[in-house]
Amino acid sequence: MTPQHRDAPDQHLCLVDGSGFLFRAFHALPVLTRPDGTPVNAVLGFTNMLLKLLDDLQATHVAVIFASARESFRNEIFPE
Repeated sequence: MTPQHRDAPDQHLCLVDGSGFLFRAFHALPVLTRPDGTPVNAVLGFTNMLLKLLDDLQATHVAVIFASARESFRNEIFPE
């Protein structure tokens, strides 16, 4: 490691399973709706969970990944 890298601040990447977070948030909160009846519990829960995670980890970089419901090469590798 060169001297200039030794003095560089630590950088931390946080990868978030967005689909898992959203599923958990949807089922963790009671149904909350806007005045027009649109449910917002999943959005509120997801946002609160993400903000808490970012505060706890103090990550310098974040990526939230959402799984697709369509078929992919993973279905051939893991048919179950």
